Amino acid sequence: MFSRSMSLARYRQLTADAKVLEAQSFGVKVWLLPDGRIMKLFRLKGFFSSGRLYPYNLRFARNARRLQARGVAAPKIREVFYCGEIRRHGVIYDLLEGESFHDMFAAGADDDLYVTLAGFLAELHRKGIYFRSVHPGNVLLRPDGSMGLIDVQDARFWPWPLNAVSRARNFRHLFNSDDQSLEMRAFGFERFVGLYLNAVDGSPSYKQRLKSKIMAYDNAWEQTGP
Repeated sequence: MFSRSMSLARYRQLTADAKVLEAQSFGVKVWLLPDGRIMKLFRLKGFFSSGRLYPYNLRFARNARRLQARGVAAPKIREVFYCGEIRRHGVIYDLLEGESFHDMFAAGADDDLYVTLAGFLAELHRKGIYFRSVHPGNVLLRPDGSMGLIDVQDARFWPWPLNAVSRARNFRHLFNSDDQSLEMRAFGFERFVGLYLNAVDGSPSYKQRLKSKIMAYDNAWEQTGP
């Protein structure tokens, strides 16, 4: 999918009656458009940013297609664009229905939801998917009971299951967000690791080695910050 040029006039037309879903000091990041679609904007974070070579909106679109090809629900991309007047790359995609695990945990969800999330993480790893933005705010439970991912620009894919080092490192991302991971920390790192290991294929000795690597990241958010 190629990135098309979007004029300032069309950008203003699309967002005239849109709702801001996410914004930071540098401006709006995510719009909910009047027709129900989502517009996500990406800015370059520095002169030497890799986003200049491979823009984040193209990564987002590519990763969404790759996830879908591996049986994981992800946003359906409708348009990839660059608006020079506002210096933003962007994507427009259909809203992926579902409720985030962050919202469900914050509402006082029971332990079964933690079992579901742990099983889904094991499934991603089994399918060779390393989703760096794996915190509970980016994982959805859909109305049909399936799982989905949003904010998918930062993901890597292998044709084989992830190795133990990558699996362990992904736990740091899951627990590292001060905004999205508080309920996960309250549930307990080792407790969640146990649920994950129950869903992982492998011998008891493999699971024990894997556990030791994962547990090295316990409380990593306190040591290194967000």
